[in-house]
Amino acid sequence: MQIERLTMKALFTSVFALLTLYGNVVADDRPNVIIVMPDDVSHGVFTYYNPESTSQTPNIDRLAETSVRLTDFHVSPSCAPTRAAALTGRSNSVSGIWHTIAGRSLLRNDEITMADIFRHNGYATAMIGKWHLGDNYPFRPKDRGFEYVAWTKGGGAGQQPDYWGNMHHAAHYWVNDALVEMTDEDDGLKGAFLTNSMFNRAFEFMEENQKNNKPFFVYLPTAAAHSPWPQGPEDARSGLSSKPATVENIDKNVGRLVSFLDEKNLADNTILIFFTDNGSGEFMYRGGKISYFDGGTRVPSYVRWPAGGLGGDGRGRDVTPLTCHMDWLPTLMDMIGLDDVPNRPKKLKLHGQSFKSFLDADAGNDSDSDFRNRKVTVCNMRREKFDKYRNLSVKKDEWDDDTIVHKWRLTRSGSKSEWELWDVLADRAQTKNLIADPANADVVAELKQAYEDWYALVAERQDEFARIVIGHPAEPVTQLNSHDFHNQELWNHKIVAEGTTGSGFLAVDFATPGSYHFDLRRWPKEVEEESTLTTAPSGKVYDGKSVPKAIDVASARIKIWNGDNVYTDQKKDAVAGADGIPFRIDNLPKGPAFVQTWFYNSAGEPEGAVYYNYARPAAITTAE
Repeated sequence: MQIERLTMKALFTSVFALLTLYGNVVADDRPNVIIVMPDDVSHGVFTYYNPESTSQTPNIDRLAETSVRLTDFHVSPSCAPTRAAALTGRSNSVSGIWHTIAGRSLLRNDEITMADIFRHNGYATAMIGKWHLGDNYPFRPKDRGFEYVAWTKGGGAGQQPDYWGNMHHAAHYWVNDALVEMTDEDDGLKGAFLTNSMFNRAFEFMEENQKNNKPFFVYLPTAAAHSPWPQGPEDARSGLSSKPATVENIDKNVGRLVSFLDEKNLADNTILIFFTDNGSGEFMYRGGKISYFDGGTRVPSYVRWPAGGLGGDGRGRDVTPLTCHMDWLPTLMDMIGLDDVPNRPKKLKLHGQSFKSFLDADAGNDSDSDFRNRKVTVCNMRREKFDKYRNLSVKKDEWDDDTIVHKWRLTRSGSKSEWELWDVLADRAQTKNLIADPANADVVAELKQAYEDWYALVAERQDEFARIVIGHPAEPVTQLNSHDFHNQELWNHKIVAEGTTGSGFLAVDFATPGSYHFDLRRWPKEVEEESTLTTAPSGKVYDGKSVPKAIDVASARIKIWNGDNVYTDQKKDAVAGADGIPFRIDNLPKGPAFVQTWFYNSAGEPEGAVYYNYARPAAITTAE
């Protein structure tokens, strides 16, 4: 497959020529906004909290020291759910995202994102890094309010929808719709590394919009330090293993960002927000990633905006009330004075609450009773279907005048388990279950009711599917991925390389009635010149150890249906030396459907999986 390799500078210049042509460039003194969200790191890796950390993080430590620090800030306990909540200001489970794969990481297409709101208010918008909320129309970042997009697909480097063979130290990624190959750029850091490259794209975006006097919103969620870590950055400290070296690389890039803002005179009027997407291991708190205890949900969060009186040298301070990922959108709207998009549907009401009044040093304006009495519910579902009472936590502060006297956590691991109550203000490690104390009966009842109220919102739409649209002009050819299979988990390049057997269904929507072409493949198109259905490409993928292996693919089956209506269910033999097994399906109706595919070996048994399925209207031809 021919790859169009563009220089970063040329690509960026052409993109912004179009943005400038079609945008109104006017002077604007509203603050810029940057959200930096590293992946799979939390308190324990930062030396601000843990002087014994294997990683040295002086730049993030310095940012913490000079920022307003949210000391009881919570996210969801894994990747996609946190992204959904932060970008919508709504509970991720209510918006349909409670897993990182299995079709439950696709942000429903009626949700309104932070980028939609910033764009409505005249901001330039960019998503740079790891998206993890859907790789097909209408779920892509460019479909969700972002004008400029530089991204890896799936849940990060090396996941199944991502470019084949991607790793943090060697990758291709997409800048808008152009595929670019990561190179060692002249950025002051030795070697090519994905985090370096993404920060470089952010710098270009910000510099261009500064020239155009246009305020910008940059959402910068890094793919690091998510596993695997086959190789650290080239300039890592001697003897340091890959993960801590990757963390130090994040720190270097945060330092680069702060220096960039200073050098461009952007620092004073830029709201810089930093938080991580989940807890990452037992340190200070109980549990880690995917835990519903504080170790899975409580993460560092900082905000610095010197022109707005927040942070700066000698002005760091702690804010101790309960806050969470859903709060950043309403807080930013409150801080900047952003208008919501017109006619927001009632069913898409914001669940987060503005904590603007708690950010400044004036305690006299902190009497917001609604905020003080708020409850926050998070869960760690990680299943195809939502399971009530599974791995939940309901959180609440209890105040006595202006003092927080309890930080309650009501938890439960499942419908057959007992409720548990913790006060993390007195018991940070959550070791003393207080559920049996009669003095706590009222708070237990209050938190149980809060969960029931929350679940009622989830239940309204929990049986809905987020549907990939096939045949829409915005995406002429749709790459259907095993990452999104319902009822089957086949989500990374290691699984593809090993030929793991399985099949799941995909929820789709046909944009128009008619004939459609499906190309069922073992390998993605980017390696079609190096492989066939029954041979494997060379090299190692994912963890730097997984070697692609050949499997016996003799035939394929495709089934398309909706309810009791089966539109097709047919098998077809493979042609020797082919890359895929093509099917043309006629008379498919417009609207919702389900698609499921299988590969079979010479003995007629299931073999491997259709990890990649390229779907398009039959009228569209490709360079196959």
